[in-house]
Amino acid sequence: MWRLLPVCLLVACAANDPQPYARDGTQPARERIVRQIVAPLTPSTAAIPGEPSRSSFQRQGMRGWLDNAGAWHIRGEIQHARLRCATYETGIQLGRGDRACSSPEWLTDVEYTTSLRHCNQATRLHEGGGTFSATQNRLDEVNCVRVLVRCAGAC
Repeated sequence: MWRLLPVCLLVACAANDPQPYARDGTQPARERIVRQIVAPLTPSTAAIPGEPSRSSFQRQGMRGWLDNAGAWHIRGEIQHARLRCATYETGIQLGRGDRACSSPEWLTDVEYTTSLRHCNQATRLHEGGGTFSATQNRLDEVNCVRVLVRCAGAC
């Protein structure tokens, strides 16, 4: 009887999985936003001659920058609170709003940069960047950023 207890527990845990997997068993079937940070951009004080000027942000452990040519970079630690694995992605969106960015108008779609698998309650560093090319003529209006963390799997 006691030998069957671990097997019964394993079957019960698998049957109650809140995040079903895709048919092939490799990719989680659903994604959801698990963290959202909205922050104002602060102009950089140290401009380098001949280089694009940068604005930066930092809030709740996430930091990054955006330059006037559309290049951007984000960096932050993402915590995974479960034993089972999940895949986390970080992304950024640009907008304009008041000084506190309380209800900004978003000017771009979300650009995702990282995709990392977390297991066993791991905290991992997500860092990456890209370029917003479609917003070149509106970059002077941008004063807010939104950093999104989405998760698929056992989030």
